[in-house]
Amino acid sequence: MIYPYYEKSAVLKTEQAYGYLLAETDNNDIVELHILKNGLVPAHALPVDVVFYVISGRGKITIADEITNALKGDVIAVKKNLDRTWQNPFDEPLKRLVIKQKP
Repeated sequence: MIYPYYEKSAVLKTEQAYGYLLAETDNNDIVELHILKNGLVPAHALPVDVVFYVISGRGKITIADEITNALKGDVIAVKKNLDRTWQNPFDEPLKRLVIKQKP
């Protein structure tokens, strides 16, 4: 199955971040998320496992009070129900692919 990029739908739009749902499969939701310079996605938890792939830029992710740098090419797995916060204290935008594993 092909999910054309032009068929994406907006799932997040704030002054600091925006995102698009790229695909919904039987097992996963695939989302592209952007955090702008000095942007923040506040602490939140999801009831599903999530995998992030950093497409470009860099940022910081806090998972259950542990801060980690996230660099281009990094893959970060977060177990369900764990709080995470994303920050981009850098000059370039942070672009991530998010794979939400359905229960």
